[in-house]
Amino acid sequence: MGFLTALRFLTVIPLPFRRQPGPREMGAALVYFPLVGLLTGAILFLVNWGLNEIFSMAVSGALTLTLWVLISGAMHLDGVSDTCDGLAGNTHAKRLEIMADSHTGAYGVIGVALVLLLKYTGIVVLPELWLLKVWLLVPALGSWSMVLSIFTFPYARKTGGLGQGFKLGAGKLRLVMATVIMLAVAVVLARWDGLILMVVASLITLGIGWFFHVRLGGLTGDVYGTIKEITEVGALLSVPLVAGITW
Repeated sequence: MGFLTALRFLTVIPLPFRRQPGPREMGAALVYFPLVGLLTGAILFLVNWGLNEIFSMAVSGALTLTLWVLISGAMHLDGVSDTCDGLAGNTHAKRLEIMADSHTGAYGVIGVALVLLLKYTGIVVLPELWLLKVWLLVPALGSWSMVLSIFTFPYARKTGGLGQGFKLGAGKLRLVMATVIMLAVAVVLARWDGLILMVVASLITLGIGWFFHVRLGGLTGDVYGTIKEITEVGALLSVPLVAGITW
């Protein structure tokens, strides 16, 4: 049930149940976030592999990125948009108020555009021998980064927000279990290189989490999504550096 709950909140893959889970179920789902990321990555790899047989890497990369956005229902990019718009506020309360507004401002549009541009750049420069590793590992790291940020930082809103349910259900044991799963995935897929990318993901998560903790007095569901997206960008762009060290 925890895996299905995680699948429900991280993807738009149809599921047989519609009941809203409580904090305990949402907390239990955190353990499975890396596995849902791994499943997403497997789908993306297979699609990208097939597209590379038909199109150039530039075209197949753009199409795979489009699928990546569609699988998540663009919910995390929506978080990027709201979070970037919130930076225009001059107090914690004002920033949170702007983030809750459904309208998208200039900062939000720019933030989403930059994330997509950087992701696309990271995709098209991937070393060929790294394609399987990266497509499986990067979405898993992005999903795990949400678990790390949910556990580490306080929640900014006193009431309401989807992210609050995860925060209430989060605990040290669930973080440890999710991290062990992520560590196993990283080592099996890429050994020491996987560990390096996991460290990169950790530093990005903690750095961005601290920045928004200072700006907002804590994190929100939108910030969790933003951390996921930026962690995936950072991991993608780090691959050529890691590949250059090992080859």
